Amino acid sequence: MGRPLQTYDDIAIAELAFYVFALGGGIFLCIKHGFTKNAGFRSLVLLSLARIIGASFRLATISSPDNIDLYIGWMTLNGIGLAPLIGLAIGLLSRVFESIQQRKGSVIIRPQYQRFFELLLLLAIILLIVGGTQSNFTITDGKPKVEYSTISHAAEGILVAIAGLLAVAIVIAIFNHKYVGVGEHRIIFTVAVCFPFILVRLIYSCLLIFGGITSTAWLYLGLSSLMEMIVTLFSEVLGFSLDKKEVQPVPGNDEEGQAFSSK
Repeated sequence: MGRPLQTYDDIAIAELAFYVFALGGGIFLCIKHGFTKNAGFRSLVLLSLARIIGASFRLATISSPDNIDLYIGWMTLNGIGLAPLIGLAIGLLSRVFESIQQRKGSVIIRPQYQRFFELLLLLAIILLIVGGTQSNFTITDGKPKVEYSTISHAAEGILVAIAGLLAVAIVIAIFNHKYVGVGEHRIIFTVAVCFPFILVRLIYSCLLIFGGITSTAWLYLGLSSLMEMIVTLFSEVLGFSLDKKEVQPVPGNDEEGQAFSSK
């Protein structure tokens, strides 16, 4: 026997509709800017897939309200939404720092550090998934209550640390904005505008995992779902307005070529 629609289900329907379009936009932006380019748009695809699959799990509980695995899948996928948001912001800023380096002539943030942040984000996602499966889930009338595992606490700690580093990166980018290429200042502006929404999403996760607070549908909507949608929308608008990054010539090669031709 099924159950009637609840507020969580209405939110899942809205998320499903929104992220189907966001997924299409994210795939287009990856093609436009390059799948291998670290512009952060791959994180949009990851977030969209997590939300589409998670919303589908939630809606499947309408016909199978006693299937605890569906609830666990839904809650686990909800938990990993913060990591792609942070990865998106870091990926966008990487383009800014490359632009600054080309014009200023000095390295602001080394690529090795950025790859390290990406590995930390990947580790956090893996830990959130593992921790979600090991957490204690209790479902009452379709409303979840979770006692998070130690692994989930560790994953959230990593995300808090990376969010702090993201804030530092935004400040560095703002102070070096005069070296940013024409048309790319909007990246710094968009990431800076999105950061408060990411911060609210982070606080929500900390309240659940560290504070032991039981969420409600309205808390989830206001502090999690809407925050992710706003960041996704702003980022996709930015991606569509940005030109494809051109490959910059290596100065050393040009100089060597000129020297060779002069001989």
